[in-house]
Amino acid sequence: MSEEDREPPVWDVAAAPPGSAPGITSMVGYRALAAPEQLHRGLPSSRLTFILALDDGVEAAGSEAALEEVRPCPVIIGGLHTAASYVKQRRTQAGVQIALHPLAARAVLGAPAAELPVSDFDGRDRLGRWAIELHQQLSESEDWGARFRLVRERLIRRQDRHGHPSLRPELLGAWNLLERSRGRVPVAEVATTVGLSSRHLGTLFRQELGRSPKQVAGLMRFENATACLASQVRRHGRTDLSRIAADAGFSDQAHLTREFTRYAGVGPSAWIHEEFRNIQDGAYRRTEDGDHD
Repeated sequence: MSEEDREPPVWDVAAAPPGSAPGITSMVGYRALAAPEQLHRGLPSSRLTFILALDDGVEAAGSEAALEEVRPCPVIIGGLHTAASYVKQRRTQAGVQIALHPLAARAVLGAPAAELPVSDFDGRDRLGRWAIELHQQLSESEDWGARFRLVRERLIRRQDRHGHPSLRPELLGAWNLLERSRGRVPVAEVATTVGLSSRHLGTLFRQELGRSPKQVAGLMRFENATACLASQVRRHGRTDLSRIAADAGFSDQAHLTREFTRYAGVGPSAWIHEEFRNIQDGAYRRTEDGDHD
């Protein structure tokens, strides 16, 4: 294909180096170049979402209906939500999106993940002046490298200020067990391994994260299944839902579809067609046994 025949890029995207700051899983800069104006579905995750806009702000809400009343917000923060959020995607939008480990919320944000919103994502009042100032500084920066350095320096200062609050080792151990298994280890086994009753472990999770161990495990399984779906579509143009269900810890394909629909609001095939709208004319093909969503 010649240069003239190639489709113009839709997004300018840059990723900060891994480990940019303690507690930061990823940091991505994005700028729309020719993005269509449409509704974007933000999927639940085992990480907190922190967005600093480089324009007027992000329009996001916990439901499509609520989105009609939302105004652009320059600072977005979201807790561990277990249902899809909705974002108005505009042709001109830009920002820095950070995935923050929920157990780092106290150190970075000054509050546990349990106190963060799961439907109203305006972070200005919750995070305070420092987040608004950081948004303003980012808007004045000239390139992604400078923006990433600004975010890194400010978040490290935040952690130094809060002095790395101590967390119960049982909580840390339980999270690590769930994460290493991608949510597949039974909660009772996790509790026994860290030396707590299931009830006591549940109390620790809800106090710090606002979610039970079972809910966190479910988020991790969903997250893993979604990543596998996206990878298969990009590599092969189709999916093997039965295989993904087995690998991700679901009892069968129907179980995967039910859980996916509960978290995303649509079934796997509908999400694929929505997320990969540019895959047309057979580039994405359903598996022979269908996906039953």
